[in-house]
Amino acid sequence: MFDAHCDTLLKISRSGEMETNSFDVSFEKLSLYGKATQIFAIFNNGDFKVKDIIDLINLLKSECEKSKCAKFCVSFNDIENNENKVSTLASIEGVGNTPDFLCSSIKEFFDNGIRVLSLTWNNDNILCGGIGENKKGLTKLGKDVLKEISRLGMALDVSHISDMGFWQTMEMKELNVMATHSNSRVICSNPRNLTNEQFIAIKDRGGVVGINTYPLFVNGKETADVYDLICHIEHFCSLGGEKNICLGADFDGIDYRMSDINSCEKMYILADVLAKMKYSDLQINGILCENLMNFYKKMNFSA
Repeated sequence: MFDAHCDTLLKISRSGEMETNSFDVSFEKLSLYGKATQIFAIFNNGDFKVKDIIDLINLLKSECEKSKCAKFCVSFNDIENNENKVSTLASIEGVGNTPDFLCSSIKEFFDNGIRVLSLTWNNDNILCGGIGENKKGLTKLGKDVLKEISRLGMALDVSHISDMGFWQTMEMKELNVMATHSNSRVICSNPRNLTNEQFIAIKDRGGVVGINTYPLFVNGKETADVYDLICHIEHFCSLGGEKNICLGADFDGIDYRMSDINSCEKMYILADVLAKMKYSDLQINGILCENLMNFYKKMNFSA
């Protein structure tokens, strides 16, 4: 299993530990799979300065050092060669909300192990408009930051970006683009989800889209089940995106949970139901792990 987005790290920073906890994600729960990889997002709503973000990255590294089953990773090779059951990576959600942010901060984050980041959360900031207001696009500084992200071979997460910002971003043909935790706006008309045109643009770029388990993004209600979630997978497959779908459950960052897949240890339910629906092992493994692994494999990180 390879999941592109959870918010567990912030909860751990307040109390508890990553190895064993009562949250949606823990190293112990992840280790139930033969091999699991999890990207832990650092959600920045404007409270974190650059040093605070680096401290959180170091917290994840520290939790891995204490663990019997987890290792902090950065690249495809790190994950591939990890002999432990759990590989952990870090991302930043809303990098432009950092009060002391400079374009040079991107290289600092890179040097500390970040390979995936988003410009904004739902709000507008100094880099780009967010999907919450959905009126503004990239700023000049935002365009400069994208050039630095591209130069370093990092990936931009477009899950929270405004529609205008999305299409401006896609003009940079060499940029690695993914949506770590977004569903289909056709199936569930929440602005946090992707339009057909956006999904196809990510697909044509060779990017991936992480299927989100938050019921409000699945069916617009406070509860949902695996069959509701699969509607998004089937729709993206109908657009030719079978090799561009991955997991982005958004665990520990959502107010409501699905009735069945309500933590990382329950993700096997998705695999079981897809198998009953006659999806092949190749297709199921792609969605649960290999599509995101292949995305990481093609990313060319700068030294």
